[in-house]
Amino acid sequence: MKNCEILKSLPKEGLEPRQFLRHCFGIAELTPSELLEEETDSQYRKKCITVFCAIFDIQRATVRKWGSDLNFEGMPKYCRIALAYIYDAQIVPRQLGSILRGDFVPPSVDAQTFLEKVLLDGLTEQEILQTVSHANFRGTCVKILTDVLQIGTKSVQDWGQDMSFQKMPRIHKHTLGYALAAISRASSTDAYLKPSKPAAVSKALSTAA
Repeated sequence: MKNCEILKSLPKEGLEPRQFLRHCFGIAELTPSELLEEETDSQYRKKCITVFCAIFDIQRATVRKWGSDLNFEGMPKYCRIALAYIYDAQIVPRQLGSILRGDFVPPSVDAQTFLEKVLLDGLTEQEILQTVSHANFRGTCVKILTDVLQIGTKSVQDWGQDMSFQKMPRIHKHTLGYALAAISRASSTDAYLKPSKPAAVSKALSTAA
């Protein structure tokens, strides 16, 4: 499916939490001694936890369970890939102020919206119908979500039998939001963040059903 080409702009590897945080706070280019001074500041780890709580929309207790140092080695793989998307989208350090103030609202995109952007955007009604009626359509949807979110196939399959994957946890919806932001930046346009043609998509999906 040719529309999947837009996914090629996404990073394939996650970002290490410590590396991400250094970029976030604008200290990545400091000398080792300067980095040591920054990272041993009494408030630094507390601010790091605040960042992760804000971008993933999770509790501080969850972040603390990832580790007692700045490597946060217990962070799940699906969170690390989200960090890579955030980095590519350049959301931080641009949004650092609002994150630390507690004003940041992480993007949230449900599975169906994301899949429509990737698979159906720009297609005619007939092309949409042909795409969603294809025997491998669900398998394609599952593969896209497992690749973009970097989680197991069974987990995605358990979220539902249709394109909406209604049982998808909230944290993964944030990752899809960051992925779209990264795609948009890579394409130097906001085209992928504009609403799809809901009438054509809805009509084709209902016809296919």
